[in-house]
Amino acid sequence: MKERVLQRSVELSWQEPEHPNGVITEYEIKYYEKDQRERTYSTVKTKSTSASINNLKPGTVYVFQIRAFTAAGYGNYSPRLDVATLEEATGSLHEKMLLEEQHRLYS
Repeated sequence: MKERVLQRSVELSWQEPEHPNGVITEYEIKYYEKDQRERTYSTVKTKSTSASINNLKPGTVYVFQIRAFTAAGYGNYSPRLDVATLEEATGSLHEKMLLEEQHRLYS
């Protein structure tokens, strides 16, 4: 499984199982905040081998698992993948970067 991580979203992509139990019609992605330990989780369904998970909290570790669905039902979940979203840039850090850029451009 591969991922691209931003502050409030994670893009996941994966390979089809080598020996699916029939034709895969969709995938289900289960995810939750790691410190919640599955007490509260969300799911996203997709027909492709990639998905974007949005509206996440910055600077938070999430656990992702994927399973395939065929006419025989759902397969087992994949091993857990822990992903930390990026920290939210603070206003002062952002302002400092802008000031440094302006200084560089106009000096």
